[in-house]
Amino acid sequence: MSWRALPPAGDPIALSGDATTLPEFAGYRAIWVHSGTAALSLALSLARQRHPGIAHPEVILPGYGCPDLVAAAVYAGVRPVLADIGAQDPGYDSESLRSALSPNTVAVVAVNFLGIRERLTELRELLSDSPQVALIEDDAQWFPEPTAAAPVMGDALSLSFGRGKPVSLLGGGALFVGESFAPDIPIRIEPAVDPGKWLHWKMRIYNSLLNPVFYGAASRVFRLGRTVFKPLDVIAALDPQRLALLPSNVERHLQRPQTVATRIRALLPKAMDLPGGLEGRCGRLLRYPVLCADAAQRNALWKKLRLAGLGASAMYQHPLLDIEHVAQYVTVRGDLPGARRFANSLLTLPVHTKVDAASLRKMARILAGRI
Repeated sequence: MSWRALPPAGDPIALSGDATTLPEFAGYRAIWVHSGTAALSLALSLARQRHPGIAHPEVILPGYGCPDLVAAAVYAGVRPVLADIGAQDPGYDSESLRSALSPNTVAVVAVNFLGIRERLTELRELLSDSPQVALIEDDAQWFPEPTAAAPVMGDALSLSFGRGKPVSLLGGGALFVGESFAPDIPIRIEPAVDPGKWLHWKMRIYNSLLNPVFYGAASRVFRLGRTVFKPLDVIAALDPQRLALLPSNVERHLQRPQTVATRIRALLPKAMDLPGGLEGRCGRLLRYPVLCADAAQRNALWKKLRLAGLGASAMYQHPLLDIEHVAQYVTVRGDLPGARRFANSLLTLPVHTKVDAASLRKMARILAGRI
């Protein structure tokens, strides 16, 4: 195994800068909270409170995704119902979503997967006969881009500023609430927790660990990037230190070139290029998602790429239902064949600034079967 190892995702945190304007979106108000999970949970809580007459409220989640989606729903007091996705598309399977809807449904969460957007217009049309259902955008893996034709469309959207996210502050999140969505429901959050003088040092250490030499050493000692279910225990405000750093980090993120993603696309066979097949829905990618023929091919490539220290990841590896401790909290109406196929075949490649030309050449040789 290579002594050097690229992180799967992550760019350096800007510890200073001249930008002072916080992100905003026309028609939405911002609520700054301590995590992306908290932001999504707050959105789901508002969706639940809009319909106090529904005794057993439900939210529909995609069958493949981060277990933090489930944690957010549990804290908000809504039952997660899993709907299937496409075998070659992280977006909902329309028939599965339609079957999952019930009179108890108060929200559908539309997940932006690594920069691949859900089909929000189609979801709006599908939900047109269910006016009580809120459409919540989960953009934890993407930051809305000003150049997008319609950067946001949900009744609310949640963002994350956690480790390895597009805009990282090692914690924090935001909920943008549509002006017409639950305007009369009071929002209660706990006061911010002061991260103290050590926050900047933690950020400096994080920036250092993005160096392939240091990350390679750390990955041998710690189990980095493991997918686990972690319950949410509080919703608190975002601390002033992170909030002050946010504008400069958003500015830096939106100015970063997308050269690595472009070069990876050029070296991939067409059948493996997931963004290429969904081009109209792709923005800036947090990682480059690759679709293999099956689990055997994925695991073989993953092993070679990992041994070469090239930052490959299999993401969650399982449908949400099969992640430890999740099953007890969720309902599944029908099977999840698309989610299982997607989980078995997905591989991601890093697109951050530490990916150099030599790393890309190694990726190309491994993906072409020359190593």
